[in-house]
Amino acid sequence: MKRNWLIFFALFIVCLSWNLSYAQEREKGILDAISERIEFQGELEAGFKVDSIGYRGASRTDSSEFDLITAALAIEAQVTDWINVTVVPLFEIEDFFIDEAHVTIGPTDRIPFYISGGIHYYPFGRREAYTHFPDDPFVNLPITLYFGELQDPGLILGFTHDIPGMTGHSFTVEGYVYKPWMYACGPYEDIKRTSHADSFGFDVHYNVETDDYTFEIGGSWTSNILASSGIKDYASGLKEGIEGEPLLALVNLPVEIYMDSKVDAIAAYMSGTYKNFYFTAEYMQSLEPLRHIYGQAEDVYSEEISPPDVDGHYAHPHLWTFEIGANIEEYLALPTPVELMFRYAGSLEAQPIYDIPRNRWAVGLNIGIHDYATWSLAYAYNDYDPDWDEVYGEESGRSNRHLFFTQIAIEF
Repeated sequence: MKRNWLIFFALFIVCLSWNLSYAQEREKGILDAISERIEFQGELEAGFKVDSIGYRGASRTDSSEFDLITAALAIEAQVTDWINVTVVPLFEIEDFFIDEAHVTIGPTDRIPFYISGGIHYYPFGRREAYTHFPDDPFVNLPITLYFGELQDPGLILGFTHDIPGMTGHSFTVEGYVYKPWMYACGPYEDIKRTSHADSFGFDVHYNVETDDYTFEIGGSWTSNILASSGIKDYASGLKEGIEGEPLLALVNLPVEIYMDSKVDAIAAYMSGTYKNFYFTAEYMQSLEPLRHIYGQAEDVYSEEISPPDVDGHYAHPHLWTFEIGANIEEYLALPTPVELMFRYAGSLEAQPIYDIPRNRWAVGLNIGIHDYATWSLAYAYNDYDPDWDEVYGEESGRSNRHLFFTQIAIEF
C-alpha cells in the first residue's frame, strides 16, 4: 500500500512539474509574441523658460515658468506583416488626450500602396519634423506648426516606391480626407461637427539617401486651412473674449464659433544632410484671405470674426522658416554628442495666430547627456509688425520678445 502511495505521489509530482513547465513555456511564448509584435516608445519633457516681451509704449513684461511639457507613450502593434496599429496617449501642458490612433494596412514588398484610418496628423508641410529645436507649445518655435497642423479623424491613402535603376531614390504621394470640427471651443460634448468629410489634400515628396548625404524636396496642398490647430485656438480665444462681454455675460449665452466655407493653402519644403551638417527650409501660405469664421449667440450676437490684417482687411498669412545645424563634438573633441543649431523664421499677416512674429532668430544647443536623455538650451528673438497696434491695441501691439529656454527630454 505504501508502495502504491509512493508511485501515486511520484506520478503527481511529474504531472505537476510538466504542467508548470508547460505553463511557463506558454507564458514565455506569449511574452515573446508580445515583445515581437508590440513596441512601446515613451517621451517625457520638462522645461524652464524666461520670457521678456516689449510693447510699443516702452512697457515690458517679464515672466518665468517651469512645467512638465510632454508625457507620451506610443503603442505600436504589428498585427501582421501588412497591418499596423498605433495609439499615442499624450499629456501636454495640463491637457490629456489621444494624440494619434490609427490602423495602417500596407505597404508590402509587392504592393507599394497603403491606407491608414483613424486620428492623424495630416501631411501638410513638414512642420515639427523640420526643426531640431525643442518644438513644444511651451515655446512655439516652429511657426509653421501652429499655422499648418491638421489633426482630425480621417483617412490617408499613400504610395511610396523606390525609383528603378536609382539606388536610394524614392517617390511618395499621399492623399487624405477627413471630417473636421466646425469649432473647437468649450466642453467636448458641445463641439459640433460638419455634416460631411469634405476636407482633403495631398502631399508629394522626393527623397535621396546615400552613404554620404540625404536630400528631400516636396510640396503639399490642403482644401481647408481653417481646420488647423492655430485657427482653432484663435477661435477659442475669441469665444472666451466674446462670452466675457457685458451683455452676453449678463444673459449667460454660450457663443458658437463656426466656419461656413473653406480656405485653400499650400506648402513647399526642402531638407538635406551632409556628413555632420543639416539644413531645412519650409514655406506656407493660404491661397486667399482667412475669411468665413463667424461667432453667434442665438439672436443676441452674430458677426464675422475672421482675423484682420493691418489695413483692416482679412489676413492673408505667409510663413517661412530656414534652419541649419551641425554635430560639433568631433571638431571640438567633446566627450558627448553636441548639436549646434541656427534658425530664421518670418511671416506676413500671421500675427493673430499664436502671436506669430514678423521675424524670429534663434540659436540653440542639444547636448546628449545619456543614451536616452537630451539637454537643450535655446535663445530666440522676435520682432513684430508695428502696424498691429492699430488692430489689437497696446496689449497685443508687441514690439519684440526675448525668450530663453532649457529642456530635459527623455526618450525610450
